[in-house]
Amino acid sequence: MEVKLLNWPKDLQPRLGQLKQTAFMAFPKNTTKSKLPLLISLHGAGGKTWTLEEQLKRSSEVKGLSIVELAGKDLILLEPNSFDNWDPNTLNIMLDYILKTYPEIDENRVYVMGHSMGGKGTWDWIQQSQYRFAAAAPCGFSGVSDNDNVQELVRLPVFGMVGGEDHKNVASVEKMTSLLKAAGNKHVRYIVFPGANHAQGNKNVFSNMDWIDWMLTFSNKK
Repeated sequence: MEVKLLNWPKDLQPRLGQLKQTAFMAFPKNTTKSKLPLLISLHGAGGKTWTLEEQLKRSSEVKGLSIVELAGKDLILLEPNSFDNWDPNTLNIMLDYILKTYPEIDENRVYVMGHSMGGKGTWDWIQQSQYRFAAAAPCGFSGVSDNDNVQELVRLPVFGMVGGEDHKNVASVEKMTSLLKAAGNKHVRYIVFPGANHAQGNKNVFSNMDWIDWMLTFSNKK
């Protein structure tokens, strides 16, 4: 993979709110495909205080960049960085810029995932802008409620994952999958990692390639 640091243009930065100035992108070095899927990975709360070097090290060792390496897939990875909780409005502005700047991205195959704060950010984003994504994987997070906009997610494939000892997050991810199924969503997957706490659940998510293979089978193209 070819890893690049992406600095947001100065005229865009005021509209990006809590996002840090630099994001990571990873591209396949050798591909014959003219269009590639985009996977957006939202970090957890620990990423709020990471330096650029810490984020890159973390991505290489545990998540993000290793997703593409381990999966061996022809896809583009985007890892934005945030000082605070993920905001769907800001993320939509970011995605608009990315799709305009990188025409090699297949707009019908945009995927989003995250763990912990990243899982909640994923859940909030797909509720607001479900039409933008071909599939999503919200993992290891809390805050799912009966008032969530699950009716808008009936068509969106969702893959939930959580550590079995991740306390309230287990109930939240279980509730998410139950609500989606009750609403009529036919493409819901759910994995519990037995005995895993929050941190261990995070590592399990990023060492399990099944969810990537599963998500990549879906497209918005009709």
